[in-house]
Amino acid sequence: MKKTSAALMAVPLAASLLLAACGGDAKPDASSSSTSTSSPTTTAPPTASPTTDPNIPVAARAHTPAGAEAFVRYFYSQLNVAWSKPQAGLISVLSAPTCKTCVNFEAEASKSVAKKERVVGQSIVLDSVDTSDATNPAKMTVLAIGYQPKTIVIDASGKTVETLPRERVRTLVTVQWRADGWLLGEIQTLA
Repeated sequence: MKKTSAALMAVPLAASLLLAACGGDAKPDASSSSTSTSSPTTTAPPTASPTTDPNIPVAARAHTPAGAEAFVRYFYSQLNVAWSKPQAGLISVLSAPTCKTCVNFEAEASKSVAKKERVVGQSIVLDSVDTSDATNPAKMTVLAIGYQPKTIVIDASGKTVETLPRERVRTLVTVQWRADGWLLGEIQTLA
């Protein structure tokens, strides 16, 4: 499989993929981002259901802004595993089927498994993850900033299939609270 930077990490380098993949939502402007002034009610961490990843850290199960942030960090760590191992099924259990970007991420993992290709190292390194909007405890927005390191994609024999450049990553990630925990609902690219 030839992975392009756009297919690997649909952030600045693939804004059009992200926007199209998330249902065609427009990029938010700078005024759409707000800081949280309310504190949602804390509830006990949910227990894992058969469709939920049982390895979600306890911190990422809290129904709080910090829990939403921890969940987004965990999502990106699982994305790294999905593409570097490679392993299918890690993204779909953490995301809503309506998150087209997430569906595309899962499809890339499945292609990597089928073609026996993988990313060497991490696909995404996060520098900061901060709640951008926590006014609705059932649906929070998290700003995730980091980078895609310069890396390579190799095949089963270790031959380099593609070299990926270092790129900045700035995304708004919407997470939704449900009975069994957080679910990633949407990823939007920021300029």
